[in-house]
Amino acid sequence: MAAAVSGLALVGGLLATAGTAHAADDNWYDQSALLTSCTQSVSGLGKADRCRFEPAQRTIFTGPARQVGTTVHACGTKVTFGRQTTESRTEENSISVAVGVEAGLSKIFSASIQTTYGHTWSYSTSETTEISAEVPEYSIGFATIAPAMQRVSGRMVINYPKRRHGHYEWYAYPTLTQYDSDEMQYSTVSIQTRSMAASERKSMCNNSGAAPTSSTAHTTIHLAQPGTSQGTSLSSKPRN
Repeated sequence: MAAAVSGLALVGGLLATAGTAHAADDNWYDQSALLTSCTQSVSGLGKADRCRFEPAQRTIFTGPARQVGTTVHACGTKVTFGRQTTESRTEENSISVAVGVEAGLSKIFSASIQTTYGHTWSYSTSETTEISAEVPEYSIGFATIAPAMQRVSGRMVINYPKRRHGHYEWYAYPTLTQYDSDEMQYSTVSIQTRSMAASERKSMCNNSGAAPTSSTAHTTIHLAQPGTSQGTSLSSKPRN
């Protein structure tokens, strides 16, 4: 029992020392500088000779809705509009780095994410959606898409050829967000229409008749499934 207690005391002492070193390290280097050093030399750090990303958790969710395409004005008769809309999005990183650096890092991120989850990831992706809907006469309508998104959190393991402030290996903890074009069941497509006001009917349709009194309509063409996650969150930040 005495040996076990001594062992626990030793572990506690090591953890306390590691915590102190961690605090001191953070005064010298920040996460942005660490990630940047994976692709180029950084003052005080130099350039890492090896970086690898260890994904910990991937979450699929529905992003915020926004209008796509132009607004449709139906004068006199209903208008059926069909359109193909393409939305583009660049990878978002919770740790701010220069655009050129981020593009280089994404090659490291994507290789690990695709290997771990068997799922596509790239620095820049686009999503194409077919939308067909009807706008009633003397109404204004537009389409919105709340896209399927994926978020991956994990640890970038950064190795240097020589010790940097006492360590060969440092860690950064980015959270990455990107379109998920492979999981369209998590997106919502909607059409919103409303009757024109009298002034709009006159200016847009050259019609001064009484405006209809129908209320705003919101039609969901495709409703997203609830989000889901795989993997576990990282709970510690060790450095050697």
